[in-house]
Amino acid sequence: MKDNFTSKTICNWCGQFTEIVWVHGHGQCRICGTNIEECCKGEVCIQENSQIHSKNLSQKSLNNNNETQSN
Repeated sequence: MKDNFTSKTICNWCGQFTEIVWVHGHGQCRICGTNIEECCKGEVCIQENSQIHSKNLSQKSLNNNNETQSN
């Protein structure tokens, strides 16, 4: 049975034609075990403006409440 989490490539470290085995979000060469695919390539989470705005309003409200209580 073929594993759905593998792909084939040439490893830049050992130079062998190999499968990439995905372990904990990163790809490893099946032959030498070197990480050849990073778990994160700079991707970022983009929040919608409405979510960011409501989060900022909530934080301002908390800050105002804390200032009022400390005075």
